[in-house]
Amino acid sequence: MNDEIKRNDNRIVIKGNVWRNDLRPLCSALYQTIKIREWSDVILDFSPCAGVAEAVMLPLMPIIADYQKRGVNFQLIEPQDDNLQRLFFNTNWAHYIDPDKYDRTLREGGHVPALRFGDDGTSTIDEILAKVMNLILGQLETDRATLKAVEWSLGEIMDNVVNHSQSQVGGFVQATAYKNANQVEFVVADAGIGIPGSMNISNHAEAIRQAINEGVTRDKNQNAGNGLYGSYRVATLSGGRFEINSLKGSLFCRENDGEIVNRSNPIPYCGTSVRCGVNVSDTELLSKALRFKGHSHDPPYDYIERKFENKEGELIFNVKDEAQRDTGSRQGGKRIRGMLENLLRENRPLVLDFDGVGVISSSFADEVFGRLFVEMGPRAFMSRIEMRNVDPTVEGLIDRAIMQRTRLDNGDA
Repeated sequence: MNDEIKRNDNRIVIKGNVWRNDLRPLCSALYQTIKIREWSDVILDFSPCAGVAEAVMLPLMPIIADYQKRGVNFQLIEPQDDNLQRLFFNTNWAHYIDPDKYDRTLREGGHVPALRFGDDGTSTIDEILAKVMNLILGQLETDRATLKAVEWSLGEIMDNVVNHSQSQVGGFVQATAYKNANQVEFVVADAGIGIPGSMNISNHAEAIRQAINEGVTRDKNQNAGNGLYGSYRVATLSGGRFEINSLKGSLFCRENDGEIVNRSNPIPYCGTSVRCGVNVSDTELLSKALRFKGHSHDPPYDYIERKFENKEGELIFNVKDEAQRDTGSRQGGKRIRGMLENLLRENRPLVLDFDGVGVISSSFADEVFGRLFVEMGPRAFMSRIEMRNVDPTVEGLIDRAIMQRTRLDNGDA
């Protein structure tokens, strides 16, 4: 067992930094405590922990949920480190480990916190896809086609959980946006029969290796059955990373050299976990990655069409719905400006509907409209952005923000 993970009766103590290679030792500690020692009350003590990776914690959630379904109770001892403690709260890890003590968070920011879907899940696949697409639009720089590639990949992997994993607790998903790298990373995990079980292949490492090969699809029109293969290509061709853990097999592709590390492990992960990191900068990613039997695949998934296009083909951005409570902060303004900049890549007019927006802060107005006006220039701003249903007070704040930002940009006192 990893020296950073210790068992003492029904207490499992996790100290130091716990990274991706520590997932299986953690699963082993749970198995030894619950199955071998037959404890039905387990304490997960993260108090001496210095750091944990999403690639460890999210896959741990369905394993814990499966034990909970079988009558095991978990108690969480929070990390002593304040930042790490907040991470446990803001990602929902604390909630899923000890739901009686910790509420489910709705806070998102630069990530979509851990969410459960499928059997007994709290979210639907469509709801989660919408949250992740909004995360990308608000935090990263991308285009419509690349957004479709990510949506296809995440949708396919979550669909595999629902339709093929036979997980009694559904699946869990979490996504994080990394602005500096312009990447989104999502992890999807379940506690099901695993890829080797689904493919009926006894060599677990070989089963996972075959799972990322292009195969005969069940639906040639929709290319169903190529989810892992297509997702692997979306990740690696973008310069991102791709990782699978399933039963005793694992596969990891390094983002730097593209080498695939595929191995068998003595400790099983009792389910399947897929980690997919995608750089969303490449405007040709969709056409390069999603090619099946020599032909490009244009997915039916199109979040921008569903969310923002009306019947007349206009792009409509509902400010109240998208900003929610963020119209009072500069940070909220940054997210909204990011969404608008990505939508403006469509090179057609964008309608901002202010219906129901009675007030915005000066900092929000400056961050969104002042900066957009200077960035685009007066002619492009006026010709490409149309504002509807604007309250006179809000309109005045926007005009003032544009005037002040223009003076500042011109160096006027």
